[in-house]
Amino acid sequence: MMEINKIWTEQELNSGKTIVREKLPEPKNLSCYIGFIGFTESRIFELDIDSKIEIHPNYLSKFKGVEIQAIPAMDNSCIRYTIILNDKSLTDIFVLFIEDIIKEIKEITTPKDALLIINQRVTYWKKLFGKITGEVLSKERQRGLYGELLILKLLLDNKENKDIVLKSWVGPNSSNQDFTLNENAVEVKTSKAGNPSVFISNEFQLDYCNWKNLFLAVISLNESVGSNDSLYHLIINIQDTLLNYDLISDFEEKLELAGVDIKAMELYDEIGYYVKSIKYYRVEDGFPVILKGTLQHEALFNVKYQIDITQCNSFEKSEDQFLKGLI
Repeated sequence: MMEINKIWTEQELNSGKTIVREKLPEPKNLSCYIGFIGFTESRIFELDIDSKIEIHPNYLSKFKGVEIQAIPAMDNSCIRYTIILNDKSLTDIFVLFIEDIIKEIKEITTPKDALLIINQRVTYWKKLFGKITGEVLSKERQRGLYGELLILKLLLDNKENKDIVLKSWVGPNSSNQDFTLNENAVEVKTSKAGNPSVFISNEFQLDYCNWKNLFLAVISLNESVGSNDSLYHLIINIQDTLLNYDLISDFEEKLELAGVDIKAMELYDEIGYYVKSIKYYRVEDGFPVILKGTLQHEALFNVKYQIDITQCNSFEKSEDQFLKGLI
């Protein structure tokens, strides 16, 4: 394969503040270029496409350090499908990304077919960019968010006012509880099946003294690869439930706060979840908690502890009791 990194390096040295492009000898049946934008120091790959060919909006995207645009040629002779690297720190992986694209379209004869192949490779590489840059939530955080969204979906399906329900989801704001509705609150804990322990982050998380009802929702699940019950599909499901544009926008803002890049939600379609059980506990007098008021000294704070949830059966409530307790 041609040394495109060497070409880019030479372009960078000689471009000044201008844009330079060089046509690639391969693929032979397509007009492909690599170039360098001097004033932004951005590496680019371009495929010239007949202006009559419609480029589907899904083929144009933006993810960590990379942007894909359809740019009309100066003389309007064609449309240039352009992949732009905006983050120089990702140069090495970008080189591999473009080399992979060139390899996959080497035998393709039409720009339309090339676009389809390139879009498939973009979907694959988008995940790698996310993993390398730390853009993707850890498996533990994905699991926790999945649990919160399960409860959000349950509330949306059982409460008439979806706006109030969506506002009640305060987990992305780093609140002590994940949901606060009227004088009631819910803390959600999600773990792999077979783990009886619930990890409590601080002495305020299960402090029931200021709430009419404080519920602990404990979700036990198994993980698999390739299942349709992924975090991505749950997000899409909730968007379909909300329907209203403003509510969907608010939901997406909350997801961004939780660390999910809306433009790269496909990154969360790899891990699927099978929910083994969802149990609800009312935290009240007698429930095994550590409260601020019970600590022996003011210097003690940010107390983390674990609860063996199998010892809390007497506090368990049904789903119906849980929902009624949030009215």
